[in-house]
Amino acid sequence: MDPVEHASIPTLAYLALSNEPTWGGALALTIGATFPDLDAFTREHRSYLHSLLFALPAFALAYLSGNTHALLFSIGWLSHIFLDFFTGVIPPVYPLSRRGWGVEITARGGPAGFGIGLRIVENYPDPRHDYELNIGGSVALGLVTLAALIIRLH
Repeated sequence: MDPVEHASIPTLAYLALSNEPTWGGALALTIGATFPDLDAFTREHRSYLHSLLFALPAFALAYLSGNTHALLFSIGWLSHIFLDFFTGVIPPVYPLSRRGWGVEITARGGPAGFGIGLRIVENYPDPRHDYELNIGGSVALGLVTLAALIIRLH
């Protein structure tokens, strides 16, 4: 999943569910939602910042602090991990274990009928390599999100 999708999905949920969304709240959520991919610049993508060993304590501290922006940042971080669970594997206890899990969902349709498949994937995160993102489809989602921000926060 690319950064535009990671930022747009929780931001649209925030705009839909919050009674009083703010630009600062949306910004904190967006930064948190893209933050975990900074580990792409380390030896191994989907490592430390994709681990629940780091994200859950950050969420707990943000919740206990009562700081809305810290809480939204940590919710964005957790949303990133949740979304990546459906697009590969996440290592929930990295660095204690590099093993990760994810869910692969496939849909097939045609003259023979329609079917949905679900498979648990177990693997290790990819070692560091250059990433190429095709964000063509995400641009539309990003524009819709920007329009929703402007309309809802105007």
